[in-house]
Amino acid sequence: MRARSLVAALAIAFGRVVVPAPVLAAPPAPAAPAATPAELAAAKKLFATGLKLYDEGSFREALSAFSKANAIAPRASLQRNIAQCHRDLKDFASAYDAYGVLLARYGASLSAADKRSVQHAIDELATLTGTIRIAIAEPGALVSLDDHEVGRTPLAGPLRANLGAHVITVAKPGFETIRKEVKLSGGDEATVAGPLEPEVTTGHLVVDAPPDAKVEVFVDGTDVGPAPWEGDVKPGAHVVEARGADKLALPKQIDVARHERAEMALELTSATGRVQIDTHTADAAIAIDGAPVGKGVWEGTLPAGEHQLSIEAAGFRPYKRPFFVHAGETFAEDARMESETSATAPNYEGLYSGLEFFGFATPSGASNGIAKDCPAAPCQSSSPLGAGLGVRFGYAFGWVAVEGMVLGSYDYSTASVTYANGGANDVGRTESYSFHRFGGGGAIGARFATKHPHIRLTGALLGGFETMGNIFKQDASTTAGEPSGSAEETSATKTYTAPLLVADAGVLVGWANGAKLHVSLVTMLQFVGGAVMAPALGSTSLGTGGSFVTPSLQVAQGTQVFLGPMIGFDFGL
Repeated sequence: MRARSLVAALAIAFGRVVVPAPVLAAPPAPAAPAATPAELAAAKKLFATGLKLYDEGSFREALSAFSKANAIAPRASLQRNIAQCHRDLKDFASAYDAYGVLLARYGASLSAADKRSVQHAIDELATLTGTIRIAIAEPGALVSLDDHEVGRTPLAGPLRANLGAHVITVAKPGFETIRKEVKLSGGDEATVAGPLEPEVTTGHLVVDAPPDAKVEVFVDGTDVGPAPWEGDVKPGAHVVEARGADKLALPKQIDVARHERAEMALELTSATGRVQIDTHTADAAIAIDGAPVGKGVWEGTLPAGEHQLSIEAAGFRPYKRPFFVHAGETFAEDARMESETSATAPNYEGLYSGLEFFGFATPSGASNGIAKDCPAAPCQSSSPLGAGLGVRFGYAFGWVAVEGMVLGSYDYSTASVTYANGGANDVGRTESYSFHRFGGGGAIGARFATKHPHIRLTGALLGGFETMGNIFKQDASTTAGEPSGSAEETSATKTYTAPLLVADAGVLVGWANGAKLHVSLVTMLQFVGGAVMAPALGSTSLGTGGSFVTPSLQVAQGTQVFLGPMIGFDFGL
């Protein structure tokens, strides 16, 4: 019962039109699903909003409200209000179409007076608009009016448009797009005709040359035929050149755009250059491109381009090399022959030397007293990191060499420990340490290397001794809750000597019997043995914060492992 009352109320409300024309009855909507009471309520609200906006002169906003209401509950009165809003917005073409929909959809239910009123509006709008006929047979092409899509070919009829200039676009993949501007006066009909032409994806290149030029044209390295020449090419940059028996045109770039014609004239120059060859050997036979040309010294002209030079003489190694002749230029070759007896094979026996730099980390970890035996918690420590320099020298007997090495190294690590307050001589504090180890030594052993003029795999195992100096620096400061105080102390140097084992494996790259780049992975083992203790610092004062005693501190112990990359140069073999 409530729903029927709501429908009746909406029928009355939707009967109002916003123009001074006869009020139209609100016939049932065209065949469409019946609106629910909630949808009808929403349509009523949109309709009321549209009337208010129209009364305020906000025609564009009123049009939106009427259109939304009409989509929910179509009514002749709503369609007429939509048409009137288009007219008030000076969009006469849309108003013409809207009145046409009104007449076509609701004509059977309109009174004779209403029909005459609507027809009069349509006739009047016909003089304020024009039509555009799309005469293109290709089906499925997208048609746009002023960049707004209006359908695909074939269209049901001409397009209705406002007076003035318009742009029609007809586009379909694989075809050239038609884009045409038309101007409409009142009642005009313009025509945009086809056909759609297949899409052109190339540009046209024209290469001109003098009438007597006997050269072949090359486009991007491909011989396309004798000059003059023209043909279609892909859009973009192209390199054009020409070659003939006595003339050529040097490569030149030209840009070709799609649909456009690009022209260039060949600039021909002499296609030969002069060649001078001096062997410094009177009876040396000179051949070019396999053909003998003379002995000792030769001079002549050759076509521009690449050629092959061969020189042979008794007692000398054959001399062969390619060379390039540039048009109009002179190429000179000072070909000094090499005696066969002076050529020696690579020598893998004899003295050699090397200089290398290496860096290393310590997989075995720190061996200072803080790291090994934390005297109080919490403690923190880092593994040593370091670098070194080595000088190697040896004598090779082929695959195996006896090698000696002297080296120096330095490494650095840190540690820290926090103590709780243990009394007047053991104040709460944090001690930070930096450990410095430096020194050098020597080792002797064997090296192994493959035989190759330029790339040699190599490895070595050396044993010896290394003497290291150790110092540590202590920074102490009182912890929170203690009287403020801090101090810095540096230990005396503690020295130890330990056996050393050095191993490396890598590659030598360079010249036979000359300098080579040496890249390896190096491992060094230092056998320290028992604990090495740095002298005690004694009593350290933190000012008003109190004092504490630092006993002797372990700086090294056990086997130390150092691992890292090595790079250097070898000289000699």
